[in-house]
Amino acid sequence: MSHEKKAKSEHGVTLGAFGFNPETRELTDADGQIVRMRKQSAHVLAVLVDANGAVVEKDTLFAQVWRGVATTDDSLVQCISDIRRTLGQEAVETFPKRGYRLTQITPVAAPKPRARRLFAPIVALAVACIVALAVVFNYITPRSPEAIRPPDVSPEDTLAVLPFVNLSPDEDLTFLSNGLSEDIATDLSKVPRLTVIAPASSFDFRNAEAGFQRIADDLGVRFLVRGTVRQEGDRVRINVSLIDPEEGANLWSERFDRQMESVFGLQDEVTRHVVDALSLTLDRQDAPADRIEPDAYFMLLRGLEVLREAGPDALQEARVLFENAVVLDPQYARAHASLALISGREAARALPDGATVQTLVESGLERAVTAIQFDPNSPHAYLALGTLNLAIREYDNALAAARHAIRQDANFADGYALLAEVGLFGADLDEALRAIRRAKLLHPHHTSEYDHIEGAILFQMGQYEAAVPLLSGSDTDTCLATLFAAYGFLEDTEAASAVLRRSGLSDQALQRAAKAAPFRFDARRERLIEGIVKAASIE
Repeated sequence: MSHEKKAKSEHGVTLGAFGFNPETRELTDADGQIVRMRKQSAHVLAVLVDANGAVVEKDTLFAQVWRGVATTDDSLVQCISDIRRTLGQEAVETFPKRGYRLTQITPVAAPKPRARRLFAPIVALAVACIVALAVVFNYITPRSPEAIRPPDVSPEDTLAVLPFVNLSPDEDLTFLSNGLSEDIATDLSKVPRLTVIAPASSFDFRNAEAGFQRIADDLGVRFLVRGTVRQEGDRVRINVSLIDPEEGANLWSERFDRQMESVFGLQDEVTRHVVDALSLTLDRQDAPADRIEPDAYFMLLRGLEVLREAGPDALQEARVLFENAVVLDPQYARAHASLALISGREAARALPDGATVQTLVESGLERAVTAIQFDPNSPHAYLALGTLNLAIREYDNALAAARHAIRQDANFADGYALLAEVGLFGADLDEALRAIRRAKLLHPHHTSEYDHIEGAILFQMGQYEAAVPLLSGSDTDTCLATLFAAYGFLEDTEAASAVLRRSGLSDQALQRAAKAAPFRFDARRERLIEGIVKAASIE
């Protein structure tokens, strides 16, 4: 098809029945109404328009649109498909293994002007971050003075989402199948009265054929959700089932065929089907979800997969992927929250990797507040906010954030664990004990850290015998100090000596660890030191 010279106007150029402004990347129809396109698709269109009918090499498109962010050919194919769906299938000509060019550019009436949408500004400076934090806590503190009391669990309303099986030839797409199942679990966890096991536990059962009843018994649930994912070109086929292991039957199953770019948001549809099948009420009043750039969503899923694998460099690898997600969609709340949480974990572990803890906390707080600006109901943003505040011993702020995270998601195991840790070091011990036990119920395959938190809480409550088995096996100085102190109060000379031999530490070193522990109340630190002194005197 012959190419006509692009017609320019004060509004940019005209493309068939549409007007397009390459600078703002706004596409309008003949009535001047804005036509929504993915951000990357509009950027690709702008590059093609600027080429004035010449072929644009694929490498050029990747360099100008994605600017060094790692991506795949699928991303470009999705953008071209998006443009063709909007402008017409023959609007873009493909040159195999080379690139693309626009073919249909004809004059039309100039579009009517239309006001552009303005978005909430991103906090850019540390001072602005502090101001925004004040606003955040003015919002959540009035709703957070009362202690969290986990709701009763109805055995008939318990469920786990198993990791979806990747049936695609490309094994690298496991991040997509895992991400979808985790998103569905997160969405279901917000349904009132439904108890949903943390994906971190259910993901231990990647081979669902091992026996649904055994899996359900292991996780302590009544129902299971399972699924498969298969990608073919720019489409993805997803099969999802709700299983009753006791009856050995599917209560509901359905197949979803989607464009890759429209996979985000599928979890809401699946959630409604599952809730209907369980005869529950989806009593939610969530605001309509903002459109997330698919490439940013996939980048986030890749980062979460890295964290799930927990390699030695997982935090730094995931940080790069989350930063790429923010580049692809600057308003992606979950990506900002994930970056904030990484900063919080690095600060809490005192592993700044060349940066100071203060810098990590300031950067993390800025990200957390930005996430809350874009999504005030994000439990992950409040989890990050609480983790960062605990790292700098702002106990009241950490407590408010942890409670608010749980109020956004009553099945948030990590939120309960954070609440327990805040309670241990700077708040109510009874609430902390309830929180850690609920966290363990929601995450039955939890890490040993959950046990150590519960053991330290029980120690502070004077329940030394119950604390010992939970603290045993740890190699952190604070846990070893607590275990040693527990044996001191129990007057168990042999066990106390074994702690010193196993750790290679002296009782003086354990006392130093106790003095450095981030307790808000002197009485808790003194209890720990008293136990260490007792153990040393009888050792």
